[in-house]
Amino acid sequence: MKEEPGFITKFFDKAYEAKSILELPKAPVTAISGVNESDAKNLKKAFGIETVEDLAKNKFVRLAQGVNFFSAVTGEILDKKFESKEFKELAGKPVSAISGISEGDAALLKKAFGINTIAELAENKFVSVAQATVSLSSLAQIMIAAGSL
Repeated sequence: MKEEPGFITKFFDKAYEAKSILELPKAPVTAISGVNESDAKNLKKAFGIETVEDLAKNKFVRLAQGVNFFSAVTGEILDKKFESKEFKELAGKPVSAISGISEGDAALLKKAFGINTIAELAENKFVSVAQATVSLSSLAQIMIAAGSL
């Protein structure tokens, strides 16, 4: 199956613009426009990230997103007596505050994407592109299986 290039491809380097949404998750992380070889080396060294899908599904990215989301809505999901400033402050903490991210890994993230805090990792534009790509690819696979695409 070869569908027409979609809107997501505008976030990828020219060499990947004609790739199908099913192919993009397996593309190297450098396929994302703005991610260079040096960034890719730092991501691989810190977290073993090689592909768009690896970046999208990285456990530290997901932990950062969970912390960031929870800190943003803590007043809405916990009764006042259980609220804590601690939750709201977590997103501003350094990424090395996440168990498993060393100071060295944090330095590599800063070098690759300028990331310092948990919120910055959670909201990183390259992470967003990777996750949208993987989600669209999964949806396309479901639609193909259902005979809708």
